[in-house]
Amino acid sequence: MPDMTRPPTETVLFDLDGTLVDNFEAIHRCYDDVMKLMGLPGVSLEDVRRAVGGSVNVTVVNLAGEANAPTAVRLFREHFPSVMFHGLRTYPGCREILTDLRARGVRTAVYTNKDETCSRAILAELRLDGLVDGIFGTNVHAWRKPQPEFTHYVVDRMKADPARTMMVGDSPFDIATARNGGLARMHCVTTGSHTAEELEPHGPDGIHPGLAELGRDALGLK
Repeated sequence: MPDMTRPPTETVLFDLDGTLVDNFEAIHRCYDDVMKLMGLPGVSLEDVRRAVGGSVNVTVVNLAGEANAPTAVRLFREHFPSVMFHGLRTYPGCREILTDLRARGVRTAVYTNKDETCSRAILAELRLDGLVDGIFGTNVHAWRKPQPEFTHYVVDRMKADPARTMMVGDSPFDIATARNGGLARMHCVTTGSHTAEELEPHGPDGIHPGLAELGRDALGLK
């Protein structure tokens, strides 16, 4: 149940990949294409799922090695727009939770380390862009999650009160983002790249199997 000892949540910031949408097939396809183009061994879907979270810059080091990272980043950014809708889908409860929060007057935003232009295109493709009040990605400024400057920028643009703001994500990066940015609440779903057992040591306020359970147990939605 929602924590009634805290001020009610007025703003919810959602991570994108692994939280609202499943874009892992496209991300895998892009990384695998890039690796092969560079003459490196291909990568599996599970390799990619375990490596993502920090940003493209972090992921390519994990997959291609530090020496290959600059070239891999450039190739990934060039290639991803051509494959980004491959296998794209929302997670169960995505549209419903955004619709229900809007009906309650709770403001929502997508807050992601994915390129902002691609993030906007993906949300438009899924017809989710009209259900959120903001979309904040990377490559339009110098910041990445979990840098507090990025969170402060998002909170400021949303005109949100950190004491009444919840972060929802699927990785330790998201937990650190909420903590570094001074957000009141941090809840995780296990639909993305980490299990409950992997997330628990990082101390989120709650861990949920999916968005429906998150909405019911953390936000009091039916």
